[in-house]
Amino acid sequence: MSTALNWTGKDAAFALGRRLISTDASGHLGEGPHFLREGDTYVPTIDENMLVVGDNLPALTRLLATHRGRIKVVYIDPPYNTGNALAYKDHGHGHASWLNFMTPRLMLARELMREDGVIFLHLDDGESAWAQLLGHEIFGEDNSLGTLIHQRAKGGGNSPSFVRGHDYVHVWAKVADQAGAFLTEKKAPAKLEIIDGKRMLVETDVLRAGFGRYARGQERRLMYEDILEVKGPKKLAEVDAKLGTGEYVLRPWGPAGKHAVVRVTPAEKASSKLYSIIKALGGQNDLEDLGLGGIFSYPKPVELVKTLVASQTFFDPGAIVLDFFAGSGTTAQAVMAANERDAGSRTFILIQTPEPLQTKNARSLVGADSEDGFPEISRLTAERIRRAAKRHDPELHFTEIAVAEQ
Repeated sequence: MSTALNWTGKDAAFALGRRLISTDASGHLGEGPHFLREGDTYVPTIDENMLVVGDNLPALTRLLATHRGRIKVVYIDPPYNTGNALAYKDHGHGHASWLNFMTPRLMLARELMREDGVIFLHLDDGESAWAQLLGHEIFGEDNSLGTLIHQRAKGGGNSPSFVRGHDYVHVWAKVADQAGAFLTEKKAPAKLEIIDGKRMLVETDVLRAGFGRYARGQERRLMYEDILEVKGPKKLAEVDAKLGTGEYVLRPWGPAGKHAVVRVTPAEKASSKLYSIIKALGGQNDLEDLGLGGIFSYPKPVELVKTLVASQTFFDPGAIVLDFFAGSGTTAQAVMAANERDAGSRTFILIQTPEPLQTKNARSLVGADSEDGFPEISRLTAERIRRAAKRHDPELHFTEIAVAEQ
């Protein structure tokens, strides 16, 4: 049963989204320029990193020609109705205006997603409830995969009510049963070791002598020499087969000269299910590490976005990641960090308007002649990508392009 959400301007917002989606990619989009690079017309390829400078509505529309059905992960941290001035001309204050603003953009995002694609919509309390209902309408309530909690702070003791230390990350799939599990690196009790020069996850207790509690000092592991007696010939044959493939190895264990059965897995392939509460602090620290501290208000932590991106691309290291509210460029650095972990080739598409960059107190604007040298957010985004690439992938290239007028 679906819950309908109604607001002033809803029909027009959905009509706009449908009109943009129905644009024939082989028609006027294919015939005219999609974007501009240094003044020349430019059509992006499917496998390049991009920073698109301009309004994300026409940018997303133009991406349909080359990227329709190609995006695996969408992560967005959209603007909230906080009273701050925004560059998007169709985004006023009030929930209806926010919903009208987001509707066609989310519709375009869905069209760009793969059938197994997933979108992460990151919000605080201000629009969380409205965004959840809107997401159900656009993606379908059956394709809602739930809500993650981002623990972003521990302080805030001066709050008048309680310490607000978390945000919400609503998650939808384009097709729920195709999205797959959300994965993260496997944690303890397994240990990482270097074996033959490779990082391997080593699990020494994959076989147990039995279930239930063990007395203090009692060996819980089932030694290889005892498998036949305890588990029978079928289990022994299963273990021998995995020893033959190298998934299991034997290690001397204990004083009796017996051997434990040990599972070894390449670290980049060792996974566990993602937990719904993700603790990730220090988005400002990420920028400070790149020499860009104090310029941008409330950047999202790289570790958070890396965790989200990796969770759906754990075994898909060539996936494309889209962020059409790019801000300081956290998502680009997160993609680089995910690639660094498993030698992947994920690519990113970031979209950011050239809106004036506000200082940390969100009142005065940083001018072109200021010591920071970033009069617009999109310039900070580009510089962050360059500096992050030097740290994570010195050979990374990205294309900075602008939305071309139709």
